[in-house]
Amino acid sequence: MNITDAISLFMLIIFGASYILKLILLKQNSRIKANVLAKGDKEFSIFFTELSVRVSSSLWLLTWVSEIIFHNKISYFCGYIFKNIYITYAGIIITALGVVVFILATVFMKTSWRVGIDKSTKTALITNGIYKFSRNPAFVGFNLMFMGVFFTYSNVITLIILILNMLAFHLLILQEERHLLSVFGKEYERYKRNVPRYFIV
Repeated sequence: MNITDAISLFMLIIFGASYILKLILLKQNSRIKANVLAKGDKEFSIFFTELSVRVSSSLWLLTWVSEIIFHNKISYFCGYIFKNIYITYAGIIITALGVVVFILATVFMKTSWRVGIDKSTKTALITNGIYKFSRNPAFVGFNLMFMGVFFTYSNVITLIILILNMLAFHLLILQEERHLLSVFGKEYERYKRNVPRYFIV
């Protein structure tokens, strides 16, 4: 394991710890089971989309851990797409930015944060803080992490994982937008008009 792998591992731990800690705090302090991804009685389209996200994100985490453990061996056998130390460093920076954005998103979302679409409990529409600049900052954080892992360990496998996850998460965003529109109506329509889905778009 070199310094790049060590930094990558550190960021993976920070991301994982923040994710798990948020789930624990919501359950202990507010009695909220926030992880409803592909759980419960849901419409087929929602369930299928959430299941796709669960599978693709699990593959991403498995790939990330494997790349750290085996270092360049996977890229050696699969073939490098980029073999440039500066691109690797850029990947580390992008991953770190993704972790920070994700954590900020969970903090500002407070008790309204969910993993998946939750129709069983009432949540508030959060529009302050980082949500002034993006309607989906947690997903922006994920996308940055997906891209960061790809640039850090740029091979065919990480490219496929990047594409699969960005597609699956985009489909989940579309499902969430329909849900939020049905719950918040005109309030969400105004928010949608004024704030981009991702960051600029």
